[in-house]
Amino acid sequence: MQNMQPDDLLNRRKFLSGSAKLLVMLSSFSALPCACTNKKKEEGRLDGLVIDQGKLVFDLTESRYRALNTIGAGLKIEITRQEKPLIITRVSETRVAAFSSECTHAGYEILLPEHGILACASGHGGTFDLEGRVLTGPPISNLQSYPSQLTGNRVYVAYPLN
Repeated sequence: MQNMQPDDLLNRRKFLSGSAKLLVMLSSFSALPCACTNKKKEEGRLDGLVIDQGKLVFDLTESRYRALNTIGAGLKIEITRQEKPLIITRVSETRVAAFSSECTHAGYEILLPEHGILACASGHGGTFDLEGRVLTGPPISNLQSYPSQLTGNRVYVAYPLN
């Protein structure tokens, strides 16, 4: 730098200053689409969810939902990043159940079913059946359930999306 001419130093300063301004401008543009769109990612909802007539729809032929083809199995579906996932279980050949994965005792997350039983992740001993009903305490109330229906290879869940 000591051997640089004053004009070269000025040009270097101008370049660095201009580059810094450009970087700030470009980084502010990435937030612009979020501010300008009126969808706002549907209240933080995740991509890839199919909604038909106000119900979530899960196609059991898709690999990500195939676990629900097995009676006694279940899946966790993340609807938004702000809340615990939705659990959907296969209760019988013709029935599914959908409910919150938040334990009614202490708010811990509920684990996926093993041998037809769902347990609370806290290890406090709380268990639920495939329909979210309390089997053993300390929880004294069932998991919050959502109306669900199995029609052919599709599961429909009336989950509050507002």
